[in-house]
Amino acid sequence: MKQLFELKIEKLAMGGFGIAYHDSKAIFVPYTAPGDVVDVYVTHERKDHSFAKVSRYVSRGEAYTEPGCDAFGGDNPCGGCDWLMLDYQAQVEHKNTLIEGLFSHFIDPAKIYPTIASPLPKHYRNKVFMPVGKDGYKKLSYGIYARWSHRIVPHAACHNHPPVFDSIAQRIMQLCQKAKVEAYDETSHTGSLRHIGFRCSSDLSEILVVLVTRSAKLPFSGLLVKQLTDEFPAIKGIVQNINREHGNIILGDEEKVLYGRDYIFDTLSNTKFQINYRSFWQINIGTMELIMDSIRSRMNPNANVLDAFCGIGAIGLSLAAEVKSLVLLEELPEAIEDAKQNAAMNGIENISFITGKFEDLLPELVEQNCPDTLIMDPPRSGATKESIETIIQSGIKQIIYVSCSPMTLARDLKLLLNSEKYKLQSLQSFDMFPNTWHIECLAVLNRV
Repeated sequence: MKQLFELKIEKLAMGGFGIAYHDSKAIFVPYTAPGDVVDVYVTHERKDHSFAKVSRYVSRGEAYTEPGCDAFGGDNPCGGCDWLMLDYQAQVEHKNTLIEGLFSHFIDPAKIYPTIASPLPKHYRNKVFMPVGKDGYKKLSYGIYARWSHRIVPHAACHNHPPVFDSIAQRIMQLCQKAKVEAYDETSHTGSLRHIGFRCSSDLSEILVVLVTRSAKLPFSGLLVKQLTDEFPAIKGIVQNINREHGNIILGDEEKVLYGRDYIFDTLSNTKFQINYRSFWQINIGTMELIMDSIRSRMNPNANVLDAFCGIGAIGLSLAAEVKSLVLLEELPEAIEDAKQNAAMNGIENISFITGKFEDLLPELVEQNCPDTLIMDPPRSGATKESIETIIQSGIKQIIYVSCSPMTLARDLKLLLNSEKYKLQSLQSFDMFPNTWHIECLAVLNRV
C-alpha cells in the first residue's frame, strides 16, 4: 500500500473525515482533526482524492482530548464515534463550520445561526441496539460494528449511551452464557442471540430490554427475566423479538413479551408519550427540547398546521395546545395508531389523523384545506422532488423543515428557494449526536 508521511490535517469534511493534501490531492483520513500530523497508508485511490488510514500519529492538534474508550481509534475502531478525541466545544465549532460550508454559497450567511450544543455531550442516547458475538475466549460478548463492516468491536462501556445499558448488557451476557445460549453467526445462519437492545425514558426511570433471536427458543428465559428485574428495577419490559431471516435488518416481524410491556413512557415539552420499542423517537431528548423551543418561537398561534412524517406525533402533539388546528400525516398505520393514543392520553382534541404517503396525499390536502404551516421531519433521504413541487405550487405560508441530513436538506432548500416562492427565515443547526459528525438542522421558510 502507498505510504504518505507527516501529512497535516487542515479541516474536517462531512462524513467525519479529516482532510489533508498531498500533490494537490485531497486525502480523507478518519479519526483525525485539524492540526493533527499523521503518517498514513492509502486504502482507496480516486482521480482527484484518496482515502487513507493512520499508521502513526506524529502529533495531535490543540483540540485533542484523551478519548477514554478502548473501542475508539486504534487498529480496529468501532463505528459509533467519529470525534471522541475532540474537546466537545471544538466538536460544536467544527459542525458549525461544516454547515456554513454547505449552505453559505446559496443562503445569506446572516440567516445561518451558530450550532447549538447538546445539553449532554455524553450518555445522551436513549436507544441502542448492539450485535452479539464471541470474544477471543469463545464467550458471549456485545459491541458495535466497525465502520463499513459487520465485524463486532467489543465494548465494556460506551460514552454515548447511559452506563446502565452496559451494566444490563454485561449481566445478560453472563446469564446467557450460563444457559448455553449461542451467539448468532450471520455467515452460517446458526446460533440464536443476534442483538440486544435498550430504550429508556429521559430520567432513566423506565427501561425496555429487547433480545433479538434467530428462533423462538430462548433457554431459561424465565430465570433471565427474574434476575434482570430483581437487579434492575427500572426495567419495565423485556421483549424477545424473533428475526428468522438472513441479512442485516435488526428486527423481525415476530415478538414475545417476556415481562411487563413493550413500551415506555417519556415526555417532550410537557407532553406525555407512549413509545413502543419499534417506534421512532429522537435519541437525544435534551437537544430535541431545544429544537421544540425554536419551533415554538416561530409558530403562529392561529395557524392550521400539517405535521407530515409525524411518526407517533412527537412534534405535532407537543405544539397542539399552541395552534388552532393540527393534522398528523404518517405512512405507517402503526405509528398513526400510537399517535392517536398519545393524543387521547394528553386530552388533545384540535387534531385529525391521516394515514398515507406525503407525496401522494399532499395535493389533495392542499386543495381541500391548505394548511398555514407545514412541519416536515422526513427520513434521511429527504422529501421527493414531486412533493417539493407540490409545496411550491401550494399556498402554504410557512415551512418548518427538520432534517437529520444536511446534504438532502440543502438539495430540497435549493428547489424551494430557486422557485422564488419561498424565502429563508433562518437555518439553525443542533448537535443531536455528540462525538459523531452527524448534525440536525431546522430550516424555517416563509411564502414570498
